[in-house]
Amino acid sequence: METGNTSKYFKYAIGEIILVVIGILIALQINNWNENRKDKIEEKAILERLLENLYISSKQSELLILEEETLKVKLINILGINTQKNNNTLVIITDSLFNTAVWDLQSNQPTFNAYNNLKNTNKLSLIKDKIINEKFTDLEFSLNKLNDILEDRLNVHQIRIDAILENEINFIPLVKYNIHDVNIDNELLNNYNQILEDRRIRNLLGMKLTFTQDVITRRESVDQEIKDLMGLIETELNKN
Repeated sequence: METGNTSKYFKYAIGEIILVVIGILIALQINNWNENRKDKIEEKAILERLLENLYISSKQSELLILEEETLKVKLINILGINTQKNNNTLVIITDSLFNTAVWDLQSNQPTFNAYNNLKNTNKLSLIKDKIINEKFTDLEFSLNKLNDILEDRLNVHQIRIDAILENEINFIPLVKYNIHDVNIDNELLNNYNQILEDRRIRNLLGMKLTFTQDVITRRESVDQEIKDLMGLIETELNKN
């Protein structure tokens, strides 16, 4: 500057600034690339964890549907409304059949611990595929609807249907179904065909049957959503 070459000095200074800015931009780009790489690795781990949980949930779901279908068949049989049988055929109702049809009730749902834990830690935001995120939201909604109908069925069962076992029959013979070494020789045996002629009892068991069919329909919907999600996640993992 003392020699009057200010233009050369400013060009040099600007060049230095440009080099510094370029260096910063490159460093930022490398940092962003590294962060994206880390996010991709974590996203892959999250998807794999969710897929593993969904596989377990799918098996649970299939078992729960099977148990509901079994209960449905038993209720139909003790009510004598099986379309596959002649209406004049008298169904032999054993203590064990009556006990499981009237007493049994399944209130469990498939477990989604991985999803719930990731949701609580805000890790689900790392999943970039919007369809997968939307499907998990839909599944959560369906699970809430399933829970509502399970609670409705349980409330009716506890308040009204359990009263059949308490008031309408001799329950002691049914104890032998679970405790095989008890002696029921002196107990009054139940005539279940006669008991099931009572319109109130038939209506209550008919209500349980209707609730059970609604539960089956809802469980099947949840099961399909689980399987759809598994397919989407497998596709995303294969893509990456």
